[in-house]
Amino acid sequence: MVPYYDIRNHIMQLLSIEDLAIYLGDSKRTIYKYIASGDCPPYIRISSKNINFDRADVDAWLESKKVRPQADRERK
Repeated sequence: MVPYYDIRNHIMQLLSIEDLAIYLGDSKRTIYKYIASGDCPPYIRISSKNINFDRADVDAWLESKKVRPQADRERK
């Protein structure tokens, strides 16, 4: 992870694809599949081979992926 300061002096924790794979417990190949499908957190493309993710965006993306069990399902 590399800290980065944006123009509002907000600290972003940037994760490389390798860092993101470790953070999510996935392979780098899976991360590339997420990117190709468009089902990934917002990212910063510095160059074609330098893609970084803000950890806050990753955490928000993970939060949006939560599945909440419905009470009706549990009763059946």
